Amino acid sequence: MGCTASVPLGRPGVPTGMIRLCVSGFGISHHTGRAKKIVDTIVQTYPDEYESWYYFDTFGFRPQFLTSIKSELTLEQQNEFKDHNTSPFCWVETPNSRQPFAIGGRDKLCEWVFKHFADNEKNAKILKLCREMPSRRKDAFFNSNQPGTASIFPH
Repeated sequence: MGCTASVPLGRPGVPTGMIRLCVSGFGISHHTGRAKKIVDTIVQTYPDEYESWYYFDTFGFRPQFLTSIKSELTLEQQNEFKDHNTSPFCWVETPNSRQPFAIGGRDKLCEWVFKHFADNEKNAKILKLCREMPSRRKDAFFNSNQPGTASIFPH
């Protein structure tokens, strides 16, 4: 599979034919944990179309990482997301673009999901996660050491 040139922040290029869903945020956060759960479920449901990439660090997310990832956005998106400073921050990467496409927080990730996934049985688990509010008890603590399914080696 072909990939784009190297991507900043140590992310590998996105393989041809894949869409990478990225979630970054605090290592303990119910909104971030739910966003990760949504993306994990999308990747499990569509493993030949989607891969995941994660960055979780309670102390390094803001301002260091968040500022860095936002600097990779188009100027229009930099302006749109200049005031976003909450956890999580989600975006999409494709093989055809060197710039991430920002989605925003968990709520915006759910809006993106509702636009891109039909309301059918195959997507029921994904959509259910977006329809329910995250639980501080069930979603705040998640495996924040998991890097996602994206290959760590450049293609």
